[in-house]
Amino acid sequence: MAPVTLSASEFQDRVGEALDRSLSQPVLITKHGRPRNVVLSYDEYERLRARDRRAVRAEDLTDEDIAALEASEMAPGYEHLNAELEAK
Repeated sequence: MAPVTLSASEFQDRVGEALDRSLSQPVLITKHGRPRNVVLSYDEYERLRARDRRAVRAEDLTDEDIAALEASEMAPGYEHLNAELEAK
């Protein structure tokens, strides 16, 4: 869903409407025609934060993280996948 776009001046004039609208979709605020801020609902903000906590770049892994991943095994019911990993 495309965000609603308001200039900073429009946002100041319609802050209540923008906050209400942000409960169902992002509100993009521009300044001098350029994207500046986005207003999101708290639930959407928390969803994005949780997703960020799960995402890790491979180059950010420590040797300890890599060792833990190498030693890990599949959850019960998926043990057959370990054989595929070990074959490589």
